[in-house]
Amino acid sequence: MLFPTRKSFERYSSDGLTYFSTGLHPNPRLFKYLWQIWTPDSPLEGEEFLRSGPLLSTGKFVEIEQQMLQARKSGFVYNRCRVRMGLGSPFNLDHPRWKVTEWAPSWDDDPDPVWNGYK
Repeated sequence: MLFPTRKSFERYSSDGLTYFSTGLHPNPRLFKYLWQIWTPDSPLEGEEFLRSGPLLSTGKFVEIEQQMLQARKSGFVYNRCRVRMGLGSPFNLDHPRWKVTEWAPSWDDDPDPVWNGYK
């Protein structure tokens, strides 16, 4: 993975978007994906961008991604996955594994727009 910095971007001479992301789980009710798009004109770089940069829902990400691809803009794409809470969740919220987890709302309680079943 390349960090979202101008130095990394200059060394990596690819046009278009470069993805440093995981694939989507087939069951969108279990996980929520949040996306970040870094471009050379982003005000934040490196760890600061990954920690504090804007997070996009899947639907919003796909919208911006399509605009960038049509405009032939370049950048780096990152995503992260959060476990969803809610009734029917197969995850034991009391298990030590999830002690410091930042949970996503249940799919039904998530106000983000739907894109191919994902919010």
